[in-house]
Amino acid sequence: MSTDSKTPLIVVLLVVVAGFSPEAAHCQKPSKTLLEAITGNKDNADQNVPTEPERLDPDRPHLPEASTAVGKGRMLLEGGYTFNSSGQSTVPAHDYPETLLRIGVLANWFEVRVGQNFLTQKGSLSGVTTAATGPQDLYLGVKFAITEQKRYLPELAVIPQMTVPTGSASITAGRTLPGINVDGTWEIAKNRYGIEFVVGNNRVSDAPLHSHFELDTGVTNVFQATHRLEAFGEWDAFYPAEVSNLQRPGTRHYAVGGLVFFATSNFAVDFRAGARLNAEANRYVIGTGLAFRH
Repeated sequence: MSTDSKTPLIVVLLVVVAGFSPEAAHCQKPSKTLLEAITGNKDNADQNVPTEPERLDPDRPHLPEASTAVGKGRMLLEGGYTFNSSGQSTVPAHDYPETLLRIGVLANWFEVRVGQNFLTQKGSLSGVTTAATGPQDLYLGVKFAITEQKRYLPELAVIPQMTVPTGSASITAGRTLPGINVDGTWEIAKNRYGIEFVVGNNRVSDAPLHSHFELDTGVTNVFQATHRLEAFGEWDAFYPAEVSNLQRPGTRHYAVGGLVFFATSNFAVDFRAGARLNAEANRYVIGTGLAFRH
């Protein structure tokens, strides 16, 4: 058999092994969620109807992250600045640039996540001033978009994640800290009002070379004031696990509200402000940021 006759045969074999044909790739609607990919159940009714590009769905500024993945072949870069005060012995802390890079790979329902942040904080205790300044530990994670909303079943995503000890000596936890978040969304009134939530269990540092698991919860009410402007209000709570013989923060509750302006379908800016609901929490928090999708 000549080389020219072998080439088409090799192409056909590769297409068969890959599990698709050019016609199938053109006709089939890509799976947006893991459940859809597993079951093969796709809503093809409107796949031939032209639609406007979907608006980006950033993780920030809500505590609940987006319950969607960024999409295969897409990237979403988020960043911002947060100022918070404990109102006690610690001088207000500054967090920046809160960078999170989300990259869609392999499928529309899967993304890889890399984050990096810097902290500047000074404290005074018994007349002794301490400082913590520098990069925090590197954040690594992945997101699985599990399912779209089906009646009473919310849209769901799962985020296995961790931080690795790459931060400066005064800030690093000194060890890998794993965790997982489950995020969900209910759209109550289409394009008007929805509810988001997160339940997470993540290991956090409480002292040099010591850490504990902390349950994180957040519920966000999201209002679409206009097509481009979103307003939200949320309640966030953090419940540390018991740590024997170590001083740890207690349960903290916050009320947070803010605005998100979607300048285009691929760019958004945000502002948020929050206040503590109990004495254990920081007194207030103020932040701003942006998100850009490519």
